Amino acid sequence: MISLHKDGQIPIINNLRGIAALSVCLFHFIYSTINYVKDQLVLDIVYYGQFGVALFFVISGIVIPLSLIRSDYTWKNWPRFFIKRVVRIEPPYLVALALAIVILLGRKLILNAPNVDISATQVALHLGYLIPFFEKYSWLNSVFWTLAIEFQYYLAISLLILLVTKGKNFGRLAFYIIMLMAPFYFTDTNFFPPYSALFLMGICWSFYYLEKIRTTEFLIVLFLASLVVYFKLGRLEAVIGVLAVLVVQFLNSYSSKTLNFFGNISYSLYLLHPLVGATIINILSHSFFLSWQKPFVILIGLLATIISSYIMYIFIEKPTQLLSKRLTYK
Repeated sequence: MISLHKDGQIPIINNLRGIAALSVCLFHFIYSTINYVKDQLVLDIVYYGQFGVALFFVISGIVIPLSLIRSDYTWKNWPRFFIKRVVRIEPPYLVALALAIVILLGRKLILNAPNVDISATQVALHLGYLIPFFEKYSWLNSVFWTLAIEFQYYLAISLLILLVTKGKNFGRLAFYIIMLMAPFYFTDTNFFPPYSALFLMGICWSFYYLEKIRTTEFLIVLFLASLVVYFKLGRLEAVIGVLAVLVVQFLNSYSSKTLNFFGNISYSLYLLHPLVGATIINILSHSFFLSWQKPFVILIGLLATIISSYIMYIFIEKPTQLLSKRLTYK
């Protein structure tokens, strides 16, 4: 039996968001300032934090289909779906984009940092997550590439989900084939298709939870998706996908107040940590390089990130999140 909050949310999912965001933060804090932390045990442990991105993808695979199917989504609702997603994700993203521009220009003007060149075209391409389509330009924040993947997923699932809701058995089969075969035909990891099987691991659980499919079908699809992820992305991504689904299935009612807090601010935390925490750590690393000082430098960067993320969550993300929820499909 799946336990739900009064708003219909599955408690453990927000906790998993917090874990994913914190793990990615720690990875970037340790690895972005090269040769600052040299303890091999720390490096080996924190190395796995980068796979928090895979956890985010599986979570999105769960929550978006749940929302669409529960809302009796049809193709006529697509404009409203698109508006809801834009309202939900764009304002914090735009704030993070503006902050990235300020930091990069500050580095150029104050520190005379080399290789800092921002053009109006590059900024404009960020507004539509279009950077992957133009090899000449790069992201101004290292984590923005995953937002582009997520945005492409939103567009794909908003269309493909109709195969499941309207096409019955044949439609579901077509849906599975598309999601499982896409990584073999489209291999550019700047785009959604290479990760489609990873999202599918979460999607098939949402179908199972909503009783769209039976246990046997769920297990078969989960197994096939994990195989594709294993061969196209890697062993750790496959393991994380399976573990995430198992945790949601069997520990769905678990909720830690601490992890729930980080889950609430996870989007802001994810957006700001390369800009706030990593920047602070990089600056302080030039002055505080003794072994006993380094943990405090990392901690300062983490605390600054948490505080700034909480502020953005309260004043930017939470209001737009509430606005998005009020935009119903009916």
